[in-house]
Amino acid sequence: MSARGRNPTLSLLLWDVALPLAAYYGLRLAGQSEQISLLAGAGVAAARIVWVAVRDRSFDGFAALLAGVLGIGLVLSLVTGDAKFLLLKESFATATAAIVLLLSCFSRTPMVLVAVRAGSSAAKRAEIDRLTDEVPAFRRAFTRMSAVWGVALLLEAAIRVPLVYTLSADVMNALSVVLLLAVIGGLSLWSVRYAEKVQKAHAVTP
Repeated sequence: MSARGRNPTLSLLLWDVALPLAAYYGLRLAGQSEQISLLAGAGVAAARIVWVAVRDRSFDGFAALLAGVLGIGLVLSLVTGDAKFLLLKESFATATAAIVLLLSCFSRTPMVLVAVRAGSSAAKRAEIDRLTDEVPAFRRAFTRMSAVWGVALLLEAAIRVPLVYTLSADVMNALSVVLLLAVIGGLSLWSVRYAEKVQKAHAVTP
């Protein structure tokens, strides 16, 4: 059974989050400019949106969110300023993603639910739609996941600000990558386990 059929949340994290970030950080480690690396990451996320739209006639909200975050980073990377401002630009992008996630909690389609649905097989999407309509606790679980992602990313963006003005630029450049990957990695592990628990509790069929 494919990862997509077995665990749509894991598929979401691999394709929508890990692949664009791998493109970005891989090119940065290879010595490419920040603009080229951000453009590549955003391009991978955009390609994922198109693929899901063609394959499933569905919109991949999480891929769109990450494409937007990388796009904001690309725009800010073109803005000249002092070293401190340039180090803060990732906070703007992360905070934007956090706000979108938190706002989605007040809608009928929290962002994580949209993303997990987009990463599921046709049969599982139908089951997810049924549970969303019939079981309020099911929708609340994904609202909770969206809220956790939003709050965590907002805290990461806030923590970055005092660090930028406390640490040297060289140290912060390295720490910035570690901080973001640690937060996303922790959220990803929690999301996979929590989604498995939710789907098992409500008997989502493969």
